[in-house]
Amino acid sequence: MNIAKTHTLHMALAIGVICLTGIGTLSSAIASSGDHQRATQAVESGEILSLRVILERLESSNPGQVLEVELEQKKGVWIYELKILKTGGRLQKLKVDAKTGTVLSDKER
Repeated sequence: MNIAKTHTLHMALAIGVICLTGIGTLSSAIASSGDHQRATQAVESGEILSLRVILERLESSNPGQVLEVELEQKKGVWIYELKILKTGGRLQKLKVDAKTGTVLSDKER
């Protein structure tokens, strides 16, 4: 049986955003404690950068209110997906390599 390699961590990361930045709202999706443990282990092992580091790196070039953060693992690559509410009501969606902090995708609407 092939188990999907995508793990989405909504709640744990949304809580992290609120705790770290004082802004944002909780996602309606609830992640399992197993998801939270996988993310914690990945940070502690140095496999990925912490959410705090990612947000600090993005803050100056991507100002706005962080609405949602997801951490997914696709084909062995960890990716942070962020939704940011920009000035004027525009929504920015960023995909960031969780290991390097490199922005992989930047879309606004």
